[in-house]
Amino acid sequence: MNKLGDRYVLLDQLGAGAMGVVWRARDELLHRDVAVKQMLLNDVQPAEAHEAVQRAMREGRIAARLQHPNAIAVYDVVLDNGKPCLVMEFLPSKNLSAILDERGPMPPQEAARIGSLAASALAAAHTAGIVHRDIKPANVLIGRDGLVKITDFGISRALGDVAVTKTGMLAGTPAYLAPELARGADPAPPSDVFSLGATIYAMTEGEPPFGKSTNDLGLLYKVARGETRPPMRSGPLTPLLLRMLANEPSQRPTAAQAAAELKAISEGQVVPATAVIPPRPMTPPSGTAVMGAGPGTQGPRPMPTQPPRTRPPAPQPEYDDYDDYEPEPAPKKSRGLAVAASILAVLLIAGVAYAIIQTQGKKDNSAAGPSTSTSKTTSQTQPPPSTTKDSPTPTSEKPTSETYPSKPTSEAPASKFTKAQVAEFVQRYFAKLPKNSAESIEDWDPESAPTENAEKSYWGDYTKLVLKGNPLVTASDDGTFQVTQAGDLTEAETNKTSRVEFTLKISGKGDKLLILSLKRP
Repeated sequence: MNKLGDRYVLLDQLGAGAMGVVWRARDELLHRDVAVKQMLLNDVQPAEAHEAVQRAMREGRIAARLQHPNAIAVYDVVLDNGKPCLVMEFLPSKNLSAILDERGPMPPQEAARIGSLAASALAAAHTAGIVHRDIKPANVLIGRDGLVKITDFGISRALGDVAVTKTGMLAGTPAYLAPELARGADPAPPSDVFSLGATIYAMTEGEPPFGKSTNDLGLLYKVARGETRPPMRSGPLTPLLLRMLANEPSQRPTAAQAAAELKAISEGQVVPATAVIPPRPMTPPSGTAVMGAGPGTQGPRPMPTQPPRTRPPAPQPEYDDYDDYEPEPAPKKSRGLAVAASILAVLLIAGVAYAIIQTQGKKDNSAAGPSTSTSKTTSQTQPPPSTTKDSPTPTSEKPTSETYPSKPTSEAPASKFTKAQVAEFVQRYFAKLPKNSAESIEDWDPESAPTENAEKSYWGDYTKLVLKGNPLVTASDDGTFQVTQAGDLTEAETNKTSRVEFTLKISGKGDKLLILSLKRP
């Protein structure tokens, strides 16, 4: 019978992974079952082993300070043949990864409940100065009564710096790793928030935000570039997930903020949505393939062959009165022809309309006889259509170069969709932009949709779109919706950010919402 520290008797193996083997053990001193994790130091050089052991012992003692109902408690740290072992709370449970493999994706509210409890444990850990650094479904335990607990506090941070293979790659999958860690930054609370967001994403979408891949090198490259896919089946969780998965750590909520919003969503409450769209990441230089290994390495570090080309982030503008603000579009040579064509089209239509009015007036005069006055002719002329009260007021009288025509609609009953559903649809659409412009065309009515080349050409000029406030939705009697959405748009060429406004016409007549027209800067 194997006994650790003269008090822990190993009973049966519960699981094994890249960092260690987990046993159910019996604490003979306190007469209770515990979980013992024997940490592995495979492929670690002898010179590094001593440092790894000392770090594991230190981090284990730090993790023991964390006492939270949704975190597996660390009771003790002992050595077994020179290898560190963490003695932890034993919870009869399944990890979330196994549950997702069995059941598949879960409803957003259930994912929000589990996520809120995990986030509250992370918030307590961050307050205590502890960064988990390895949040993923396998480290979230679900008890038989639905109890949620995060495990492995203190383990990944203790061994993550040295637990590498002979090729220099990190052990385990980077599917839930924050982009800044893949680019070489030190672990911090925002990186835990990203990993938790990726875990919740997997609960509702069925796979991590970077996708499933057996090629760790290719997956790590996508992580470093921040190539996440916008959630499509997460419902009310979507706005929060976009913020938690933001490429910039400063744009993510804290763990405490995420816990509060997740709890509200799990209880069916409406949470004000503020979508943060991750900026298009910089393409790493060639040679960014293998991370450095060895003591002192803080996670994966890229090895560039030349200095990366970076630009300082543009400061976000502040506006005292948004109603008085008029965006100043940057000059773009490629759009000069489009503007000229638009002006010519307007003049041509005006000329045709004038000719029709004159012809109609002459016919009316000849039919009425000599006694018909000029004023009568004027009264019979139809005035140009005016803007309806449901149409959003334009913020600028400047010609717009990118306006798609609205699809003609016939009279029909009011839409079965609510304004809240329309607002969520619009936010999901903009979440794909500017990065996934080709995918965004799927949200258009086929008869009104722009071409893929046109969308790529337009959105390729921008690097980031940050929505500001909730969409303003107005329902029309014909079953359509007029939607106005403000946002900050950053240009790729100048890195200049401008406040802009989008106006959409949404069809709510069929089985799903579709975009009929879009007026944009």
